[in-house]
Amino acid sequence: GTTAVAYTQAVAGLTPGATYYFCAIGSNSVGTSFGALLSFTALAAAPTVTTAAATGVTTTTATLNGSANPNGDPTTGWFRIDTVSPGTCNDTFGTRVPASTGAALGSGNAAVAFSQTAPAIAPGTTYYYCAIAQNSVGTGVGSVRTFTTPAPPTVNTLAATPVTAVSATLNASANPHG
Repeated sequence: GTTAVAYTQAVAGLTPGATYYFCAIGSNSVGTSFGALLSFTALAAAPTVTTAAATGVTTTTATLNGSANPNGDPTTGWFRIDTVSPGTCNDTFGTRVPASTGAALGSGNAAVAFSQTAPAIAPGTTYYYCAIAQNSVGTGVGSVRTFTTPAPPTVNTLAATPVTAVSATLNASANPHG
């Protein structure tokens, strides 16, 4: 024909926040022509978040670990922790760690690890926690994970038996709690 015909091509698998360059190409029996070089930037997306296992768990301390892919937009990460399961991760249960701000995770397109020391934890207690990250597009949450702090042993002193004028057997029981 002799009139322009519009054509399109959908593309998938773009990286959020990345800039792409393209041009139209037409070809016939006489040759090939190229349209102007144009560009577009894929929209950023909410962060993709993973909650990792807690490390350094002792009777009174633990390090919470997570990672988040900022998906092309400046992102901040933090945690939530409590002794009661929230069911699913959300930014309203328990205590926020840290209480304000959070870890700056940049604006790239790859997962960035972050961690935070858990606040005032008690021995022999199970804790529920999750990682959360936020950018201008939205908030992403990881899965809820748990850790249990070790408990000191429980010891019971029992009566001495048999007791004689020159000897006695001292008795006790102890639960080492693992």
